[in-house]
Amino acid sequence: MANNPDGPGRPHLALVGLMGVGKSEVGAVVAQRLNLRHLDLDVMVTAREGRSVGVLFEEQGESGFRECEQAALADVLSLPQPIVLSTGGGVLERETNKALLAERATVVWLRARLETLAERVGGGVGRPLLQTGDPAEVLRELSVRRGPDYEAVADHVVDTDGRSVEEVADSVMAVLPDPVAT
Repeated sequence: MANNPDGPGRPHLALVGLMGVGKSEVGAVVAQRLNLRHLDLDVMVTAREGRSVGVLFEEQGESGFRECEQAALADVLSLPQPIVLSTGGGVLERETNKALLAERATVVWLRARLETLAERVGGGVGRPLLQTGDPAEVLRELSVRRGPDYEAVADHVVDTDGRSVEEVADSVMAVLPDPVAT
């Protein structure tokens, strides 16, 4: 990522997509291959706030959680060394986050069919947004709402249906602009 042809202002790689698509697992593999640090935005928010995503949603609602997420994203994207970032599924719901990602990262949208996502997330344990109704229906609604944002911000799209983490990581590596391990 150090030689990102998009310029020195976009040193990072960010994975976006709906919950269950594999952002965290794929991000870890890609980071290892590139010899870069992998950061998971939800893990960062949890560490910064001292409470789980679920507790933050319960205490502050989605809006409060999104404030915490936005602050963590700004911090992480200001890091001077390139990183691989696995974002939360709703990170693009804020215009500020869209702009930050567009300015500071090559964005890869990991995409999967709703049936695949529903199978992967199961009953939605540990996923606050899936506690509000039938997980498959919630995922459908999120897909309709968030899909245009993923499409607008993504530099590349990689489908994950029926593919292993390693296979998806191969596809992410294939679309990267001349990555150089640091």
